Amino acid sequence: MLIIYKFLKLNENLNYNKSLNMLILKKRITLCFLILFLFNNCSSILPGIIKNPQKKNPNDKIQTSEYSIEDVKVNIIKINELSDEEMEKLDDNNIKELDNKINSYSEIYDYRYEYILGLSDVIKIDLTDTDDLDGFYQIDQDGMIDFPFIGKIRIDNLTLSEAQNILLNIIKNFYKNPDLQINIEEFNSSKIYFVGAVQNQITINLDQKPITLIEAAIQANFNPTSGKGFGTSGLLRRDGEVYKINLINTFKSKDERENFYLKKNDVIFIDKNSNSIQVFGEVNRSGTYFPDMGYSLTEIISTAGINQLTANAKKIYVLREKYNSFLEVDVFQLDVRNPINLIAGKKFKIKKGDIIFIPPAEITKWNRTISLLLPQTSLFKTINPFINNGLGIYKEP
Repeated sequence: MLIIYKFLKLNENLNYNKSLNMLILKKRITLCFLILFLFNNCSSILPGIIKNPQKKNPNDKIQTSEYSIEDVKVNIIKINELSDEEMEKLDDNNIKELDNKINSYSEIYDYRYEYILGLSDVIKIDLTDTDDLDGFYQIDQDGMIDFPFIGKIRIDNLTLSEAQNILLNIIKNFYKNPDLQINIEEFNSSKIYFVGAVQNQITINLDQKPITLIEAAIQANFNPTSGKGFGTSGLLRRDGEVYKINLINTFKSKDERENFYLKKNDVIFIDKNSNSIQVFGEVNRSGTYFPDMGYSLTEIISTAGINQLTANAKKIYVLREKYNSFLEVDVFQLDVRNPINLIAGKKFKIKKGDIIFIPPAEITKWNRTISLLLPQTSLFKTINPFINNGLGIYKEP
């Protein structure tokens, strides 16, 4: 009996020591995991944008042609601190940077429309005192009409008055004091083409009535607020030359030269998404927007919908690349914690290519950090069965 008692006492001591060792091991493993998690979150960068733009000068020491993001000069400009004069200057610079203005090209806005005769046009000839030449004549593929008794005469690429003068000079050799009347009966040769990112790509047949760029744009169902897939800027091809155009300039400009007359064989191509801007961050509707000229920062904020629970209202950024300066970016910052500052945002005009970013508030960053940590606590549950089973083979109950 004494031997059995000593054996049971020894077994009890072993079980106690084993339980104590398991408890110590469990605490050590838990502490190791906590240290690993804390070290990982302190030394790594959480997903997303966590750094604010900082003013920075370019690196003048670089001698090679290879540049990195570290070499970009960053100018921080606080919109709230800009005066009305400075705001107007920014707006004026925005307008002057647009190279899509036709009023710089006299060969475009000085053009006065006249119908140009061409292939398949039909003209009517009426010669007084005789009906030998009276009738309808169609211009053939060589640009000529065929007169009885006289032969073929080239009249393509001429205006109606020019064609009348040429025909009259030739007819004088056959008739005394001729009185020639000429009219266009069918307009088949003169066309303009409106193509690209518009709702209705069309070919417009020209006649003796002139047509302006606005009239052609309306026929093409141009809409500056059509959004993705459509555009407002593009190219005009005329007489072997290519010009940049902006339909917003045409519709809004007080300069009538922007609404010029179109000419035979003009091709107007509108580029897709030419005036897009990007909005992302703590907004309800992030994405690409296509505002027209004169759209303000406040209007963009209201359209995208700022998230009042997570956004940092102190730092609303507008990133704008300076195309007239190498490796330089202007970062405009608006503080709307005071709603009065939205007036300053209304005066600040958005420019195509702008990037608008609204960062999260500090408490939002902390909440997201915690949300990333909380799912990891499930790892403790995965090691509990092994600890409770003495690190042996665990069997599901």
